[in-house]
Amino acid sequence: MLRSILARRSEKGMRFVDIKFSQRSAQPGGSISGVVVVHADECFNCNRIILKVRGRERTEMGSGDTRITDEVLHADGEILLCDAHEVQQGKSEFPFKFWLDEGLPPTYSGYYGWIEYTVEAVVEVNWALDPRMKRQFRVLPVYPAYIPELDGYNPKNKDNDELHVELLSEVLRINKGIPVRFMVEQHSRINGVRIEIRKREYATCQRSDRTNDTTIKMEFIPITETEFDRWIEVTMVEGWHHVPFKSRLLAISFYLRVVLEMRWELDPEVKYQLDVSGEKPGEEVEEMLDSTTFDLGFN
Repeated sequence: MLRSILARRSEKGMRFVDIKFSQRSAQPGGSISGVVVVHADECFNCNRIILKVRGRERTEMGSGDTRITDEVLHADGEILLCDAHEVQQGKSEFPFKFWLDEGLPPTYSGYYGWIEYTVEAVVEVNWALDPRMKRQFRVLPVYPAYIPELDGYNPKNKDNDELHVELLSEVLRINKGIPVRFMVEQHSRINGVRIEIRKREYATCQRSDRTNDTTIKMEFIPITETEFDRWIEVTMVEGWHHVPFKSRLLAISFYLRVVLEMRWELDPEVKYQLDVSGEKPGEEVEEMLDSTTFDLGFN
């Protein structure tokens, strides 16, 4: 009954809150800014207007009676935008700006869990429901350090009887990808070679550890008789924007998988754990921010 009365009083005043960002995405150490907009059909008094800032990391495993969850907070605070105040009829704006702590993990959405950051604007009033609005903002990943390039294919060569694979190095470069070369020995039952870049998600939930592998990029190269016993070179994922990270409950890494598809036999394969190299000092990376947000599962 009390909630119904408060709701009717709130509707009578037609108070609505919105959040508009001028800077919605930033790396740790950067800032998020915008305005809280309060719409009102008539003047009213509020106790205060605050902005709650929260960052949560959550993992979940199992289902039903065996379902378990785990959660940690990376940010939990509030910003006072206005003390006791008479809000005028029409639209009132209350600007905000806050700085992100160094070391924050990026916004992420995966198989076993997610990391999200939100701001919630609350207008505290007496004898009515507090008008409020919650929106997400994005913490962007910190790019890995630059790893110098090498000349020529090095001896990191893993062989089996039918498939030979060599890399320049086990480094995947933003904007350049990773060159792979392979050679297939002659065999009567070969379809081709499948090269995959895979993401591995490590998750911890109440001392239980799980992993989940997802193919990010795949390329299939058919092999004909004229291509046996000679090196074939392929560059994978030019324009790479995924970034590894490690947080309290979640960690992301990447690996290369080269598979020789053979009919009616066990497919030989080779795996390499990959490092990801940032840009060479002085090269531009800002143009990749939007792609990175997509790759990490942002809305």
